[in-house]
Amino acid sequence: MEEIFKCPVCQDLFTDPVSLDCGHNFCLSCINTVWENEGSEAGPYFCPECQILLP
Repeated sequence: MEEIFKCPVCQDLFTDPVSLDCGHNFCLSCINTVWENEGSEAGPYFCPECQILLP
């Protein structure tokens, strides 16, 4: 059950969890880091789990 509370990026328990429109959850700092590393501050943004384009 603890797996559902783990961030797929850092593999730790969620810190400031956020839920994307696709339903995947991440730590706020983790998803921000992923998007910063993609190099597109203005978007478009993708979910690192399912690769869906987010609005």
